[in-house]
Amino acid sequence: MTIRTILAAVDQFPASGDVLARASEIAAAHGALLRIVHVVDMEPGQGDPDDPETLTGQAALAAKSRIEDALEKLAHSSSPTEIMTIAGSPALALIDFCRAEPPDLIVMRAHQRRLVSEVILGSTSDRVIASAVAPVLIVRRSVERKYQRVLIATDGREGDASALALVASLLPRAALRAVRVVQIPAQLREAMLRSGTNRAELNAHRANLVQRAWVDLTTLAQGAPRRVRISIFQGDAGALLTRAAAIPTLDLIAIGPGREGLIRRAFIGSVARRLLREAACDVLVCHLPDQESAPS
Repeated sequence: MTIRTILAAVDQFPASGDVLARASEIAAAHGALLRIVHVVDMEPGQGDPDDPETLTGQAALAAKSRIEDALEKLAHSSSPTEIMTIAGSPALALIDFCRAEPPDLIVMRAHQRRLVSEVILGSTSDRVIASAVAPVLIVRRSVERKYQRVLIATDGREGDASALALVASLLPRAALRAVRVVQIPAQLREAMLRSGTNRAELNAHRANLVQRAWVDLTTLAQGAPRRVRISIFQGDAGALLTRAAAIPTLDLIAIGPGREGLIRRAFIGSVARRLLREAACDVLVCHLPDQESAPS
């Protein structure tokens, strides 16, 4: 996979400084265009961001000045760079922009939900991820080193190989470990016990799931573009991956979008939501175009 364009979605500084630093680092490593986008969130009728005679235009100029100041502080900002300001609702404007000019990766920070509407619909970062316009890298940790160790959470879907290929291409020098979390869901476990399944049979079923996971992961690793270690975890995926994210030597967790429910693209999965809310390290959500019609 060729990385041509990295989009850094920035809002406030210094909060977006690490987003800019990480996006700049990845763009420079690939010789890719670094496109920095700031959404001016103003009331309708306040003018055009390209017109300095309007309030929106003045806000855009101020944002551009802050971005230029932040870029000057980056020692590795050697890739071609564009700074763009657009107006509108942050999530919707950014999604529309990416649909018109699709990047290979969106880099942004995690946004905390403050309003009732955000609790219902999701924060800006939640909504951009759910829109599935491109892979999204959520920067949660200060940038102190390049990504060295990456955990790729797989779930047995067809998109696992594509997600692994994306991470391998995006971070060619990082050590990769693919993991699968095996769990018998609580409701299924209860139903099996109520239907007469004894604990020995339940344990045998769990062991079979583990064995199948090993086979799947081994096949996945053998088909990977470079060396990948594999591991099996047993338990609750959200809890285990969140705990793994707290390991100081782990720099990034890569996951699929895991969309759930009947409303296509409306939400992201529960594991992804938990990691975006609680993970101590950065999180890469690996939506790829060929996953467009993946089942929930």
